Amino acid sequence: MTTAILLVNTDPGKDQSAAQSLKKIEGVEGVYLVSGNYDVVATVRGESSEEILKTVYTKIRPLAGVRSTHTMFCLGV
Repeated sequence: MTTAILLVNTDPGKDQSAAQSLKKIEGVEGVYLVSGNYDVVATVRGESSEEILKTVYTKIRPLAGVRSTHTMFCLGV
């Protein structure tokens, strides 16, 4: 199982609705509104990095209000 942290920028005023939409997507395990350079942070899990990227590109980036994303894959320690 692979985990990634997804940083999301939204259009102004769309952070809450984008966060609610993110919560409905299979593989998205946690969604948080945050302050700072990004508007929303989500944890995404999948069988592989390719599966996570497919989720990001086909299900998350097209969401209404999502302006941009930054995906960080988690590595073991």
